[in-house]
Amino acid sequence: MNKLISLLVFLFIYYANYGQELENDVIDSNFTHSFSLGWSNPVLLLISKTDPDLQERFGVLMDYQFNYDAKKFYRSHIKFSPFYSNSTLSLNNFLVSIHKGKQILMKNNFNLGYGIGPYFRCNIFRGQQLSGTQAFWSSDYYGFGLEYFCYLDYNLKNDFYATILININLGLHQNYDPTVSLSNYSQEYWAVKTANQQFLSLAIKKIL
Repeated sequence: MNKLISLLVFLFIYYANYGQELENDVIDSNFTHSFSLGWSNPVLLLISKTDPDLQERFGVLMDYQFNYDAKKFYRSHIKFSPFYSNSTLSLNNFLVSIHKGKQILMKNNFNLGYGIGPYFRCNIFRGQQLSGTQAFWSSDYYGFGLEYFCYLDYNLKNDFYATILININLGLHQNYDPTVSLSNYSQEYWAVKTANQQFLSLAIKKIL
């Protein structure tokens, strides 16, 4: 819970830093919104064919974008891989990020852009409620850092676009060393690493 509170404080500071800039950049009310829904890890489905123990077979991507002028935008992004086993619901590699981006190409039916911003990730679990027991949420494998993304939109029809997303991130992540045991628990450590389970994503975008 303390980590989630720290995340909210971090995101609030991030928004506060850009609030004045957003106010100065908006010249008129001709801004647009868009929402994307898609598949965050299509490559892992192919990998899972050779690795039956891989839990992350399908990932959900949700994306909201606010264009405050012709080329600049803010973007909030959520990704997770749902998995259910042994009466436990898991949201593996749950990642939330906030970006500031820019469109660099708008030609014919194609839009190309990029952006960067902070992210927070973890694994979330919820055990099934049984007789005499209470269901509860828990989480582990926390991480945070910076994420860079680029995207290519192709106009399908009217306000609908097919989107290809590429995400690259780097941050500080929690992990456990099973070779070092303290009272039957693995030793926790933090290391700089990537969290690119969604390196390539596919989505459908709707302009609102």
